[in-house]
Amino acid sequence: MNKCSFHKSLNYKAKAEHKHNSPVKIIKLSLWFVLLFCLVFSLTACGVNNTNNEMVEAKSNGNAYQFVCMNNGLGLSVVDVLQATGEHNTFLELFSQYDPEGYAILSDVELADKTVWAPTDEAFLEVEDSLLSLSDEEIKAVLGYHISPPRRAPFTGSYPILTPQYLLDEGKMIHRTRTGVLSGSDQRTQTLVDNGMLTIEGVGIENTVWCTEAGSVFSLDAVIMNVQEPSVLVKTINRIVYILLYDDIRFVIYSTVIALLFSIIIYRIVVVTINRKKKD
Repeated sequence: MNKCSFHKSLNYKAKAEHKHNSPVKIIKLSLWFVLLFCLVFSLTACGVNNTNNEMVEAKSNGNAYQFVCMNNGLGLSVVDVLQATGEHNTFLELFSQYDPEGYAILSDVELADKTVWAPTDEAFLEVEDSLLSLSDEEIKAVLGYHISPPRRAPFTGSYPILTPQYLLDEGKMIHRTRTGVLSGSDQRTQTLVDNGMLTIEGVGIENTVWCTEAGSVFSLDAVIMNVQEPSVLVKTINRIVYILLYDDIRFVIYSTVIALLFSIIIYRIVVVTINRKKKD
C-alpha cells in the first residue's frame, strides 16, 4: 500500500469515526437535558410552605411586617379575617352589594385560597365621590383589582401562600386580577419593594398581614382605582407563559417535545447506520 492510499484510509477512518460519534454526542446531550429537566421538576416539587403557627415578623430596611397565622388559619375564610380586623367593613359591604357571588366565595373556607389586598375603611372614604360616579360593573372591576387568584408555582402546580417575607424576597412580582371574584382578567397588578416598603400599584401595604386557611389577606392604605390595560403583545406573552409554566396542558407539551427530540435522535442513528452499511 502506497503512502497516498494509506493517508486516504486514515482520512476515511477519521471521517467514519466522526460520523459515528455524532449521534452518540446527540444522545448524551439529550439525556443530560432530560436529567436536568427531571432535577428541576424534583426540586420545585418540594414546594414552598409559607404557613405558620405563630406571628412571624419580616424586616426590610427598618420596616417590619407581621404575618399573623395562628393555627395555620385553620377554618378561616377571607370574610372571617376581614371582619375580625374591624377595619375593612366597607370592602366587605361593597362586595356584598356589587358582587354577591364573589362575597359568597370569600365567605367559603374551602375557597379561601385567594390573595386579597383589602383597602381599609379610611381608604374608601377618600375615594367615596369617585366610586359614586362609577357604574355597578366598574365598581365590581375595582373590587376585582384587589383579588388575586391562587398563585400556582411553576412546574409543580402547588400553591404557595403569599407572605410579606415572600414578597420582600421576590422584590418585584406580578399578580393576576379579577373582574369580580369569579371572572378572569387580562389586567395585572404589581408588588414592589420601595426603600424597604411593600407597595402594590403604588399603594402602600400595611404592616400586618393575616392568613386564611389557604391564602392571605393584605391591608392597603389606599384603593387601587385603575390598572393599566396590557397590550396585545403582553397578553399573548402572559398566555404563553401561563400555558408553559402553569396550565395542566404543559405536561402534554413537554412530553411532545421530548418525544420529538428522541424521534430525531433515532432517525439520525438509523440514517448514519444505513450510510455506514452502504459504504461497507
